[in-house]
Amino acid sequence: MKRLALPLVLAIIVLSGCAMKVIPQPVAQGVVDPSDNSQTITKDGVSIKVANSDTEIVAYNLENVVTAFSVSIHNQTDHEVAFDTDSFLLLDDQKHQHFPLTPAKVKELVSRDSYYLIPYPYVGFYYLEDYEKTSFYNATNSQLPYYYEVYPQDIYTRALNAGSIIPGAKAAGLVYFRIDLSSVKEVTLLVYRKGASRSAPPDFMFPFVIKK
Repeated sequence: MKRLALPLVLAIIVLSGCAMKVIPQPVAQGVVDPSDNSQTITKDGVSIKVANSDTEIVAYNLENVVTAFSVSIHNQTDHEVAFDTDSFLLLDDQKHQHFPLTPAKVKELVSRDSYYLIPYPYVGFYYLEDYEKTSFYNATNSQLPYYYEVYPQDIYTRALNAGSIIPGAKAAGLVYFRIDLSSVKEVTLLVYRKGASRSAPPDFMFPFVIKK
């Protein structure tokens, strides 16, 4: 069989090339950085910076859109602090709640039914032959839209791992959600310390407006 299966390759559409922007809305104790559309909130010695990731992961079957938020946590206290997957919850403007996805679930969503090449804007390669043909076409035709590729291991290595942060240390990475931001007007990322009840007020709130 001449068609050699590549490791699963994910097509990532660069949002900076689209009209949509995810703009942070100022909150108390928050500092907005317009250069990267991030907001940093510091409370009780813990500083958290959040921005929507520049990339949107689009699944091949056209039904599953995974959006990532870039989260950086700096523990400025003299004791350990901890956050896990359950520390995050995303609310949209219709009050629908979106729970974070594990890297394994993200990989499952984007790899489902991905045995063929789908045209832009949902570009995916599963076989070496498809990849080579389209790479050649891309190199010889400047009219094609820009995209870049991320392999499955990158879903894991780029994910946030903040289980325990020692005094003075930082943790940074992506938190994934299954949501199409183009279908909503606003979202708010709620952040809870590990073990905190979601019925209680969140420790941090990061509201964003979606401008299209």
